[in-house]
Amino acid sequence: MKGNMVVENTKTAAILVGGLSQRMGYDKKKLRIGGESILSQIVKQLSKDFEDIIVIGCTPEDIPNISGLRGIYQDVLDLSASLVGIYSALLQSQSQFLYVTACDMPYYNSDYVTYMKSIIEKSPDISGCVTRYQEWIEPFNAFYNVDLIPQIQTFLKSGRKSIYKCLENENLYYIDESIGRSYSPGWEMFSNLNTPSELKNHIKSSKSLKKEED
Repeated sequence: MKGNMVVENTKTAAILVGGLSQRMGYDKKKLRIGGESILSQIVKQLSKDFEDIIVIGCTPEDIPNISGLRGIYQDVLDLSASLVGIYSALLQSQSQFLYVTACDMPYYNSDYVTYMKSIIEKSPDISGCVTRYQEWIEPFNAFYNVDLIPQIQTFLKSGRKSIYKCLENENLYYIDESIGRSYSPGWEMFSNLNTPSELKNHIKSSKSLKKEED
């Protein structure tokens, strides 16, 4: 199934930018690849499949002007955790299901997003759609139902912040790892850029791909 499937109850996508970037050594949301900000590249990728795109985890002054965004919003809690970012994004979602990615995840797979949307269309009562990785889950490149807001709020107020523990008893649809690998054999669509060497390798591979396309 090909991409470019825009459905009303899955129209919002959020890019989380609130990480500390300690291993990279500088703020990842300000990364530039090929003269263009990585955030701008991700917004362009998401615009194939989403009508409504937001950035979560900073203020508008923290990043350059990027076209295609509905808004830029801070995390609602002063706690460094991906779950806080997801929670903050759900509060801003304009659709029942919110797609979540991060500002250091450049390997977007439109076909896989369309596959997840088709699952949601067939099972609109699920709490979300995530992919298994061994005994864990991939919390990004995933969809979450806004109905999870009260549960996540209660969990965070208890002082906990593990996404896996917060969601383990919810009605999530789990995509088997083997299906994920049929779309991305090397698991690139779940990869992020954590270090300067990973960034260097990504730039190198992107240049090679561009040469092949040319």
